[in-house]
Amino acid sequence: MSHDEELPRTADEVAAFMDGLSFDAPPAPEDEQALLDALPPAGSAVMVVRSLRLPTELDQAVAAAARAAEVPKTTWIRQAIEMALAVQAEDDQPISRAEALRALTLLRPARHVA
Repeated sequence: MSHDEELPRTADEVAAFMDGLSFDAPPAPEDEQALLDALPPAGSAVMVVRSLRLPTELDQAVAAAARAAEVPKTTWIRQAIEMALAVQAEDDQPISRAEALRALTLLRPARHVA
């Protein structure tokens, strides 16, 4: 984040700032194609980067859960957010804990075929 006192305020300060800018050379043609090939395909979902502050303990728990699920932490966090949003969806009809336990007791254990 920049501070206001660091911004140029006059035409001379802007000119000096612009003169101080430097740019990287454009990539060589063979490197340019490699960069283009690394882009996501046209029509791909756009991903937004968010900064997230977590307490150390929560970050460690997320890392452990992601390792157990064999996915990157960002994928695990995204899936957790998607699940939380699905639970809060307008058409969701939550049930009581008693109803959930009653439904679970009616399930038969899975039979494992050896």
